[in-house]
Amino acid sequence: MTRTKTLLLVFILSLGLSGNAVADCNDDANEVRLSNRLDEAILLLDQCLTEELSRVARTYLLLGLAHYEQSDQKKAIANYDKALEIAAAYVTAYANRGLSHTMNGDYDLALDDFDKAIELDPEYMQAYYFRAFAHNREGKFERAIDDFNVALTLTQDEGESATIYYNRGRTFKEMQRDNQAIADYNQALTIKPDYVAAYFSRGLLHHEAKDRDSAIADYSRVIELDPEHAQAYYNRGLLHRKAGTDYLAVQDFDRAIEINPGYARAYANRGYTFSIPILPLLLILALG
Repeated sequence: MTRTKTLLLVFILSLGLSGNAVADCNDDANEVRLSNRLDEAILLLDQCLTEELSRVARTYLLLGLAHYEQSDQKKAIANYDKALEIAAAYVTAYANRGLSHTMNGDYDLALDDFDKAIELDPEYMQAYYFRAFAHNREGKFERAIDDFNVALTLTQDEGESATIYYNRGRTFKEMQRDNQAIADYNQALTIKPDYVAAYFSRGLLHHEAKDRDSAIADYSRVIELDPEHAQAYYNRGLLHRKAGTDYLAVQDFDRAIEINPGYARAYANRGYTFSIPILPLLLILALG
């Protein structure tokens, strides 16, 4: 799968203290105990234990995220489970476990986790964002749009906002609401002018709408930002061929093949482009 972390926002709740801080906490509590201030020592040790458990819960969360990034959702979920056994109100663990359930296609489990995260923290933006992603994958596009809308109201971060607009645009495209999709891609690009995926997705819509100049402009911007984007070269090559600028089409197909030597469609369309000038001559010879 495409590494979803490039499209999704993975956030980590900062829980716990460093090992040295916990050790210092225990040492301080032990000194109080040795001075026979036992009630105070018990309170301090309870605090030390809470801090230590929080640190361990965060370690399990980080292990879960690492396994998620390796696309090993089973191990990711197992580590989120352990984090939640220690810290039952760990909002980030619920949200990220829900994301792993989503990647497994277990949407009911995923929604339970996202709902729990939102119950614990109604302003936790990432839970709405991840839930929108789950709804999108399940084909429940209106619900996805609702959650993207809420997520937009809960962030002040421009990078997060651009990502949400982009993914809401992708959902609008699935709903065949292309004008709204383009509006969201435009908004994402206003916030983040180097957003390659937004240029490419907008280019696809212009391409489908037969707005050749706009599509070529978007694909060219993709190539400027990411010179190794084989599909942008290929798609631009198709448009150059339709425009009759075969030499530009061949250049783009060449570059697509150079980047991806297994790009079968690029080979086929390059071969077709080479054959176009010969066809009229063959017809004349046949008639002659």
